[in-house]
Amino acid sequence: MTGPAERALSPGLPFATSSFEVTWPEVPLPPPVAHGPGAWLLLTDEHPAALGRAVALALALAAEGDDALSLPRDDLDELPGFLAERPVRGVVFLTGSPYAYHDPEAAQELLLSVLSVVARLGFGARFHLVTQAAGEPGLAFLRGLVRVLAVDRPQLRASLVDVDARSDVDVLVRELRSDAPDDEVRWRHDVRHAARLARVPFAVDVPAGPGAYVLTGGLGPATARWLADTGATRIVLCGDPGGNLSDVDVVVVPGDIAEPGVAERLVAAATADGLPLRGIVHAAGVRTGDPSSGWRHGVLGARRLHEATADVPPDWWLLGTSATALFGAPGGTSRATADAWLESFAAWRRSRGLPATIVQLGPPRLPDLLRPYFSTL
Repeated sequence: MTGPAERALSPGLPFATSSFEVTWPEVPLPPPVAHGPGAWLLLTDEHPAALGRAVALALALAAEGDDALSLPRDDLDELPGFLAERPVRGVVFLTGSPYAYHDPEAAQELLLSVLSVVARLGFGARFHLVTQAAGEPGLAFLRGLVRVLAVDRPQLRASLVDVDARSDVDVLVRELRSDAPDDEVRWRHDVRHAARLARVPFAVDVPAGPGAYVLTGGLGPATARWLADTGATRIVLCGDPGGNLSDVDVVVVPGDIAEPGVAERLVAAATADGLPLRGIVHAAGVRTGDPSSGWRHGVLGARRLHEATADVPPDWWLLGTSATALFGAPGGTSRATADAWLESFAAWRRSRGLPATIVQLGPPRLPDLLRPYFSTL
């Protein structure tokens, strides 16, 4: 990071910004390999859209000579025995409408459902997640889970296959039966794209000056000091101010950013007397010892702030994450999925003309994995 944002976020902090991002080049499927008839286990979140797609997929697999088996959600405890009794080429979990997971708490419930399946899987069958995310963070966040499973459960060879509304179910059959090494794939207009991690130049322009600013999380004090030095009129902090700033109007709003009403109080305090809301730094859930706070404070807090600023959008908004969603980390499911949700949420806001920039905090820890995803590093 260069310029004002670096000065805002780095003083006194072990801060680094990764110059990495996920790119999506077109990557055709490898040449088909002759397979004998195989069996697939199809599971769903039981949303009507997922059930319908599972039926269509089962018919398409049958047309290729494969068997498609299913196991009701209530019978998941039978999954280990079910897999032990028959050879299964892959276990496929299909999700329903992305709008069913617009609420972060619903998305977290989906994560728990997927984890309950993963916990019951042994060796021998590849695990595929199938979504039609349509840019909604409530499904796109599952890429964070795939990144962690690559580290924690490499034998699953977990993959995430996202299709658009124009991609026929036949592309899923081709993807599943190819057993391609890519672990994150998007089909758009029947064209296949695969995730690749790439180094990119990174710079964020954070204009400061007169106006109001809202800060959450552990980076608040350092950022507040920089904003005060660059002419901020008012700084509103959620929770402990962490220091004295006598040369600027500092307002401390107590409470948990994930709780209803707190975000509204922050915004109201910032815009009192008609002061314009210039910027937000939302780093709640980052740099804490509790990984679950990423979902509660980071994800739910971001949603609360988004709703609270619907009528008074800021000029800029920085969302702090770790690099876990990009690289994975042992035991980092909660952190990686929360970070992936926030990254998708930032893109979702930008697609609607609203400001949002992700700032990854902390040096990345590159896992020692020989997978296509890391091939451009």
